[in-house]
Amino acid sequence: MDINELRLQIEGDVVAIADQDYEEVRNKLVWNELKPQRRPALIVRVPSERDVVAAVRFAREHGLGVAVRGGGHSWVGFALRDNSLLIDLGSLNDIRLNADRSLVVQPAATGREVNARLAPHGLGFPVGHCPTVPLSGFLLNGGLGWNSGGWGPACFSIRSANVVTANGEIVVVDDHRYSDLLWAIRGGGPGFFGVVTQYELQTYPLPKAITTSTFFYHLDHIAAVGTRAAIAAAAMSRQTELTMFVAPAPPEFAEQCRSSNGYIVIVSAVAFVDSSAEAAALLGELERALPADGCLGKQINESATLDGLLDLGGSLWPDHHRYLADTLWSNTPPAQSLDVLRARFLHAPSRRSVAACVIRTRSATNAPALPDAAFSMTAQSLLLCYAVWERAEDDATNAAWHREAIAALDRFAVGHYVGESDIVASPSRAERSYAPANWARLKALRQTYDPGGLFLNQFR
Repeated sequence: MDINELRLQIEGDVVAIADQDYEEVRNKLVWNELKPQRRPALIVRVPSERDVVAAVRFAREHGLGVAVRGGGHSWVGFALRDNSLLIDLGSLNDIRLNADRSLVVQPAATGREVNARLAPHGLGFPVGHCPTVPLSGFLLNGGLGWNSGGWGPACFSIRSANVVTANGEIVVVDDHRYSDLLWAIRGGGPGFFGVVTQYELQTYPLPKAITTSTFFYHLDHIAAVGTRAAIAAAAMSRQTELTMFVAPAPPEFAEQCRSSNGYIVIVSAVAFVDSSAEAAALLGELERALPADGCLGKQINESATLDGLLDLGGSLWPDHHRYLADTLWSNTPPAQSLDVLRARFLHAPSRRSVAACVIRTRSATNAPALPDAAFSMTAQSLLLCYAVWERAEDDATNAAWHREAIAALDRFAVGHYVGESDIVASPSRAERSYAPANWARLKALRQTYDPGGLFLNQFR
């Protein structure tokens, strides 16, 4: 295999495993400071769609499996595969707003960048909760972003996409052309059998009165708070996002949380509505439902912006840290799983770890059915647990704590969210991220579009 042949075909860079800068380049491919040890044979950094085509064709000709890095925010560094040709899309980050208010984005554009482009026009999109999350993997995984209750999971806002297939051809997919590929892009996750180089997205009017209410409780009261929050959620509008966090206590509550290992319960509600009166009415339901006992403080009916909400996400998931992450969908009353979390966080070895329980507003019986797409797994709540720490010498201790926490929670699971589950350590989580019929269709489509298994994934 002559690597110089590929270098002559593309405008971008080709970094081989024997090159002096290989390790530096490889490490920068993953946002998480906990780097996988998997080592691609070639890393191809592409500045254009044309280069993607050349890289795919080169891999086919030389028997290399292809892995794709969208923006590098995968917790498990899924794109790093041994002996592969890794296509790095990190330079493809253009954003264009069309006259019809649709948005054309390349894979590495982040939620922060998308919001900055849309907000001056009074528009919004359900970007990821963390501001540095690029759109490509986020959309492929389903896209559980801000205001998913009102705008829906982001994948359902994909109008069309450009895809480089396993044959090295560029196809445009939409509801009329290659509609089965569009079905797979909408939630197919890292197992998607192609390279998406561009998305066209539907945008939405930005709510004029985004409003938050936040309540702080001692960890000992987590079960009672979870019970009352779930009751309130059943009556709240889908335009209200309700999340309970187990998080490091803010400085003003640190002394009161010493007995809980420095952790606090935060109940966060965000109303995505157009008037302050409507917001106050929606958020007032939650305030009246939550118990007074154990409440350390509250911030009621505060005006917010989508950019400010992204700042909040950035504070919970900071850069330059080591992470382990996993998730589960559950129909068990949140109080039960939250009480398990309480017991685990009382002994968390790091004071930076965090968990979230997103409680679905409105009852499941009133929820509209999901559109037909690969994305097909939901439940009454989504539980997310992250071990977060800084030093390599603490890896083993934090990994053991996270494994034990997830094992204790797994009995509540009806499925998982493929975008934030450790499908490298537990490949079965991939299948459990889809309804059985959707999983079967994904596998069948892979055989149609990539029968030779050019694109590497765990979905076999």
